[in-house]
Amino acid sequence: MANPFAGIITSDFKDLFVNMIDALLEDDALTVPCRLIYEGTKWTLCANCTPSPMSGRSTNVYKSGGPAPFYTGTCPICHGVSRIPDEQTEEIYMAAIWNHKDWLGDVVVQNPNDFVQTISKIDTLDNIRRTNEIVIDTTIENYVKNVFKLSGAPTVCGLGAKSYVFALWERVR
Repeated sequence: MANPFAGIITSDFKDLFVNMIDALLEDDALTVPCRLIYEGTKWTLCANCTPSPMSGRSTNVYKSGGPAPFYTGTCPICHGVSRIPDEQTEEIYMAAIWNHKDWLGDVVVQNPNDFVQTISKIDTLDNIRRTNEIVIDTTIENYVKNVFKLSGAPTVCGLGAKSYVFALWERVR
């Protein structure tokens, strides 16, 4: 019996697929702005607490004029370290899939509510690999800040051409 689907995947079909996905990934289509946060290698002193002259760590005493007053516990800015990393950030647009039933690939997670899958163009692959954390959908940051870390290696995919990156992200806060 001959395969009824033989020859259906033509170069025109592949071009149509690429054009459709590219249209979905345009900045104003089905994507949201996402902030990639790269961990810095330089450190600055915390402006919110006073460091110990002996250990260099935080004394966990609020420094007058600091951005986040606190009265007990550790400093909410540096978490008792007395210094904070200089972070570099970059904003890119990605399609975010929140419903785990719509994820592509063989993705199995224990608690899907703490995960999100993103789709982006292939030119974002190196940036995704380098990122320490990501804020998904910065337009709602005043209401909720969705901060995630990469969960596993990003997957490169496409129909006949490796044009897109799928990544799974796990919520960190």
